[in-house]
Amino acid sequence: MKETVLLSIFALLVVIPMIAGAQDREEETTGRTIEELYLSQDLEIQIMRSQALADDREMKLLALQSIRSMVEGGNVNDGVYVILESLATEGSARQVRSNGAVINNFPEIRREATELLGQVGGEQAKNTLVRIMRDDPEPMVLAEAAYALGQIGINENNEVSDSLVQTLIFENASATPDNNLAFAIILALESLSEASGGLADPDVLSVLLETASSPYIRTVRRRAVEAIINMREHGG
Repeated sequence: MKETVLLSIFALLVVIPMIAGAQDREEETTGRTIEELYLSQDLEIQIMRSQALADDREMKLLALQSIRSMVEGGNVNDGVYVILESLATEGSARQVRSNGAVINNFPEIRREATELLGQVGGEQAKNTLVRIMRDDPEPMVLAEAAYALGQIGINENNEVSDSLVQTLIFENASATPDNNLAFAIILALESLSEASGGLADPDVLSVLLETASSPYIRTVRRRAVEAIINMREHGG
C-alpha cells in the first residue's frame, strides 16, 4: 500500500512538469507565431514599397496586385494607403528623370491605383483624387479619378463637383474632347447629386447642357441630358 502511494506521488511529480513544459512550449510557439505574423505584415509592406519605388513597370504591377488583394479583403492600413497614393501619382507628381526624360511615366499604373483609391474611399482618398484631377495629363487616368470620386460621394463645399466641372469645361472646349473622360465625369456628377439630394450649383447644369451640344459621340451627349433630368429629380 505504501509502495502504491509512493508510485502515485512519483507519477504526479513526473506528469506535472511535463504538462507545465507543454504549456510553456505552447505559449512560446503562440508568442513566436504572433511575432512572426506582425513581422511578416511589416515585411510585406516593405516589399510592396520597394516594388512601388522600382523603375520597372512590372514591379509596380506586382505591388498593385498585392494591394488589390488587401483592399478586397478589407485589410488596408496607413502603409498600404501611402504606397497606393504614390502609385496613383507615379510619373506626374513624382517624376524620375534620366537625361532629362521622365522614365517612370506609366499611365496604366496610375489608372489602376486610382481605381483602388475609389474602392478604399474616405476623405484622404478623396483629397488625393482631387489632386489627380488637377495635375494628371492623361485622360484615362482622369476618367478613372472622376468615376472614383463619384463612388466615394464626398462633396463638401462643392470641392469635388467644382473640380469635375472645371475638367469638363476644358474638355468641351477641346478640338478633340475625350468621350470616356466626359462620360465618367457625367456619371460622377450624377452620383454626387444622388448622394447629396441634388447639386444646387448652377455651374453643374450649365456644363452638362454645354456637353449635350459639344462634339462628343451620341452616347455621351444623350447621357448628359439624362443626367440633367435625374439631377432635377434628386433635387425634388
